[in-house]
Amino acid sequence: MRHSIERKILVPFLIIVLLPSLVTGAVSLWSSYQSEKELKVTTVEEKLDSVHRYATLLRNRVDEGEIAEQDARSMMRELIQDTEGLYAQNDVGVIYKNDRMLLPNQVASLLSEEAGFLEERLVLSEALPEWGWTLYHPVELSFYSGSLLNIQKYTLLVAIFTGVIAVQFTILFSHHLSKPIKDLASFCKRIAKGEAKAELRIGSRRKDEIGVLATSLQEMVHNLDEQKQQIDRIKQQNERILNSVHVGILLIRKHTEPLSNVAAEEMLKRDQTLQRKLEALIERRSRHRTEEIMMTHVDHEKVYYAVSYQRMGADSDLAIMTFEDITQRRKLEQRVERMSRLASLGEMASGIAHEIRNPLAGIKSTTELLLRRLKLSEQEVKLTENMLIDIERVNKTITTTLDFSRPVESKPVNVKVDESIQSVLLLLRTMAKEKQVTFKHCVHQFDVWVDRDQLRQILLNVVMNGLNAMPDGGELTMNSRATDHDVILTISDTGIGMDEDTVERIFDPFFTTRAEGTGLGLSIVHQLVVQNKGDIEVVSTSGRGTTFEISFQRAEGGSSYGGESRNH
Repeated sequence: MRHSIERKILVPFLIIVLLPSLVTGAVSLWSSYQSEKELKVTTVEEKLDSVHRYATLLRNRVDEGEIAEQDARSMMRELIQDTEGLYAQNDVGVIYKNDRMLLPNQVASLLSEEAGFLEERLVLSEALPEWGWTLYHPVELSFYSGSLLNIQKYTLLVAIFTGVIAVQFTILFSHHLSKPIKDLASFCKRIAKGEAKAELRIGSRRKDEIGVLATSLQEMVHNLDEQKQQIDRIKQQNERILNSVHVGILLIRKHTEPLSNVAAEEMLKRDQTLQRKLEALIERRSRHRTEEIMMTHVDHEKVYYAVSYQRMGADSDLAIMTFEDITQRRKLEQRVERMSRLASLGEMASGIAHEIRNPLAGIKSTTELLLRRLKLSEQEVKLTENMLIDIERVNKTITTTLDFSRPVESKPVNVKVDESIQSVLLLLRTMAKEKQVTFKHCVHQFDVWVDRDQLRQILLNVVMNGLNAMPDGGELTMNSRATDHDVILTISDTGIGMDEDTVERIFDPFFTTRAEGTGLGLSIVHQLVVQNKGDIEVVSTSGRGTTFEISFQRAEGGSSYGGESRNH
């Protein structure tokens, strides 16, 4: 392991232990070297001094006439030749060794004091003024010399032995000191990798600070593991809560992908338009709470969402967005509003109808009496008869209005849907033929829990509304499907269709797009559907046709067989 704690402990201790031995050995070696140097220099100096004394003696004997000068010079040259390492320079500057003259490069090498690593070179000289000569004697010293090593061999052996013992001791000491620290590091590394069952077995064996640290670390890991498990449980519970709600939730952080729950992912996957609108709202990054109602289209149907955007702190990059599909709530609110409006209009229409019906009955009776008693011309008789016809038409409208305001009590029974559909189609076959409309009936054996006569009236009004919406002919399809609890009747035409404003008002009393209509047909249909605990929805596109979906409670024991189509 690079830069391990054992190495960090071992290296300084080795330095501390070995440094004194190395310093002691180096000092001893240096002292021996200096002693040897001093001895060699002293020996050479004595040798040069001895030659100098001998030269002085010979000069004195020459001066006294005891010997010839030529003999004295010969004796001096013999002495120089017999003396090891001694060079002589004569009075003309030529250096000799053993009567051989040295070349210039040899002279430069002789007089140079340059030496190699851990080596030293000295050149000692002695002048002989009596003869005009100069003596040279080089001295070479080295730490590698055998004599020096021979002198210090015992010291070196002791230093080496001490160093080996110190290294062994230091290795054992550093291992003993670093092992628990390495165990702690290994334990922390296993914990970091997620090994919750990792064990550390040094806490009980040691009573020093390392043992206390190990015990405390194990307790801390145990506490962290318990807290992690608790956090995981809370996290799982929160995820279950977030994923079980039907509200989409987005946690938005700048420069990162938003976090979302299951409901948000499903809604955004289903509705790409909603995703684009939410991204535009996020881009605005309002600092204040933003609430909006967004409307999109999915499969040609309006879908409404309640959207809320809130920054989590004034200077925070974190924001939370919630959005909820409120389409069914909007439909329910519209249905409640429509029922309230129908009830109010029904009460008002009932009051108006009573006020009109009483004088209308008197007008009718008076007109009939005048027709019987007065002698009227043919033209006057026709005018009076037309008056009676219009009175009858108004009376019929009043009767329908009163029926609308006082609905008959429903008596639900098991009704086979296909039988009621076939009876209505049979009744309207002639009218469909005149309008060049083809009926298509997909037969299913579904039973519903509904009032038989009121179901027939509902189907009759809706089919007639579809026939009137196809002045140039077309196709009217009647189908049904079943869910776990309901049966849904679908009546679709290929007529002129309706715009959104018309769809919003088609169940209002007295609202009609036909000049000859009373505007009560679909109002009565809506009332009868609600009275039988059903539901009715309309989807229409201008120029493409209209589809009514009417759902009733499914009767017990009804069949789910289907698939046969019939044209009428």
